[in-house]
Amino acid sequence: MRVIKFYIVLFLCLEAGDNYLKAQSVNDSVFQPAKIQGIRLMDPVSQKINTIKNIVAGDQLLLFIFLSPECPICKNYMPTLNTLQKQYGKTVKMIGIIPGRTYSNIIVNAFAQKHKMIFPLRIDTKKEISNYLHASITPEVVLLNGRYELLYRGAIDNSIKQLGGLKSRQATENYLEDAINKYLQHGSIVVKRVKAVGCLINDF
Repeated sequence: MRVIKFYIVLFLCLEAGDNYLKAQSVNDSVFQPAKIQGIRLMDPVSQKINTIKNIVAGDQLLLFIFLSPECPICKNYMPTLNTLQKQYGKTVKMIGIIPGRTYSNIIVNAFAQKHKMIFPLRIDTKKEISNYLHASITPEVVLLNGRYELLYRGAIDNSIKQLGGLKSRQATENYLEDAINKYLQHGSIVVKRVKAVGCLINDF
């Protein structure tokens, strides 16, 4: 059974590239603040449902990180994401998003505990935020400013060489962190999109 599951996950990773390109055919950079604020997400711990408006405070940058408990690349990136939370937690609201109904609260909580996640994790049961932000891959990040304007979308860094692969080298380009730093320093974000590499977000 584990072998079958491994190949299913690998297949989703390999299919992710084509799906990402399809997503780029729609306008994936213009969003309505009221729409985003009204989207409801589930806390897997308390099982309470809150709108994004009630989760985000003030004019913080908002970082959505689309994740899957079974995606090997997501698992591999957890130390990097925890480090980003430690560095930027006061100025960037990081929210891990589990799209769809595939994973139960128990599985999601186990995933968070195993990887000692220090940023909040929410389940996007109806895939509202996933679809609205045109997310198609895990892990994929979408960074918005306080006006919900797109600052950066795509890969966390360049440590993944190919589809279906784990982190295989030290990152030489930290796309997400660079975008955060540039914005906080009132600079111009040069790299605004980099193709994410990972597992396809399914339809469940």
